[in-house]
Amino acid sequence: MPVKETTPEGMPPAAAPEQRPKKKKKKKKLKGKAAKKAMPQAERLEKARKWLASYDGDNVLKAYRKKFATDRMQTLAELQLLGLTFTDEQIAAEKRAVQAYAQQQRAKKLKRRAKRRAAKRQAEFQNPDQNDYFYFIAGYTSGGAPYGVTWEQMGLSPWEQPDDLN
Repeated sequence: MPVKETTPEGMPPAAAPEQRPKKKKKKKKLKGKAAKKAMPQAERLEKARKWLASYDGDNVLKAYRKKFATDRMQTLAELQLLGLTFTDEQIAAEKRAVQAYAQQQRAKKLKRRAKRRAAKRQAEFQNPDQNDYFYFIAGYTSGGAPYGVTWEQMGLSPWEQPDDLN
């Protein structure tokens, strides 16, 4: 008489996976700055009210930005929602700071782009069959050493172009 296989729950093996309850994945709790960034505005404003009551520093804008990981304009708007008033000079200073940061980022991007273009341009002009010693590398020995025509044999200094090419 054949023996029937069963799972510990008493179900046949083929049906067992479908019948088992699926485990729910636990949400990973965010920590630090990631938790602050993921915080909804309503929750952040509620926490900010409590924080403002105990805050005794002199630069509330900077402290709020660091505490709640918000950008400059969002910080300004949220603190105004909480009832703080700022002078036109303070608002203008924050706008200038935002513009200056954006300009810095554009300058960095342009510098990186120019550096990449220069490297690409240099790579285009380099001949893989040349190096500082050989004008033309004909091949490599089994040990990996290059052989071919040297710059001296051509009567040129390294990376100098022959007259007939100019």
